Amino acid sequence: MTNNWVRGYVDHVTSHDTHASRLRALVEFTTGSFDTPFPSPFGSSIHEAATGRLVARAYDTVMRDCDVTNHAEVSSIRLANRELGRLSLRGHILYSTCEPCPMCMSACIWAELDGVVFGASTMDDADAYWPQASTATPDELLLRARFEPKAFLVPHVERGLCQDLFRRCDEVRRAKGLDLPPRR
Repeated sequence: MTNNWVRGYVDHVTSHDTHASRLRALVEFTTGSFDTPFPSPFGSSIHEAATGRLVARAYDTVMRDCDVTNHAEVSSIRLANRELGRLSLRGHILYSTCEPCPMCMSACIWAELDGVVFGASTMDDADAYWPQASTATPDELLLRARFEPKAFLVPHVERGLCQDLFRRCDEVRRAKGLDLPPRR
């Protein structure tokens, strides 16, 4: 459960309309993966909190690269680190079309991001199309984070749009005859 003071802080710093606009742009970018041999509904972008400047964005390339760590969030963090020439992403917000998995949320914590904003729910939305390996939530991981201040979470921004992204990706994947990996 996200702390109420965190939600208030977020609303003061970045408006819901700004979050929604960035998520809509991310969904549009992620839809571009549908034209590749390996379509994915998982997209992530990183914006500078103070100016809104887009620093990095990526979509999931797990299937393309045969690398289980190439989730969109991890890839956008890697790109942002390289772009900025530093490990800490303080002063930046990560956006994701889906609630980050434990690996991705841990990367967000290690990267010291100010916040994470996501659309679809991992277990309620994404799991139906891309079965998940864990039920641990970003909130649970943040409770154990040792860095202060802890990142804020803003869940379910443009959730319906992100849910539709998963549905459309599944249709594209099936039309291309693509199978998910075993147990997925």
